[in-house]
Amino acid sequence: MEPYLVAASVAAVPGVLALGLAVWGLLRLRRVRAAQSVLLPDGTSVTLADRQAELRTDLSSVESALADLRSLVDAQAETTARELAKSLRYQGLVRYDAYGDMGGRQSWSVALLDDAADGTVMSCLHARDHARVYMKEISGGASAQRLSPEEERAITLATDGRDRLRKAAEE
Repeated sequence: MEPYLVAASVAAVPGVLALGLAVWGLLRLRRVRAAQSVLLPDGTSVTLADRQAELRTDLSSVESALADLRSLVDAQAETTARELAKSLRYQGLVRYDAYGDMGGRQSWSVALLDDAADGTVMSCLHARDHARVYMKEISGGASAQRLSPEEERAITLATDGRDRLRKAAEE
């Protein structure tokens, strides 16, 4: 064999190897890119980078909607607390014998108050042959009318319950 053919063959080997390596690298790159595709439920496929960008946009939308929802819940909580403060939710009940001639403590006084200690105190005085019911308006824990000791006790019980709830809420 002629020496120039041997030299050409030896010189061609690295080129052929480089060409083979380039083809192998190209095929490998195609496989890696194919592996980076995500098949979506609708049958389309996208690259991982595109899918990540789409998910990041969706996450921003969810976070924005969640912030809006939180503000709505906070506003509703404030409204509920304001309205709840107006409701008659504290009560105090005292049972007693109004006339002393009947047993069983059939007479009673009940106070129904809101957060501001506004409301009413009702008393029912039972005797053997009749019962009388009285209602007095309460404002700030006091009444413009004279209160019996039992009515004052009922108001105290109701305001104590209110104070216990407030203290528990603060803790």
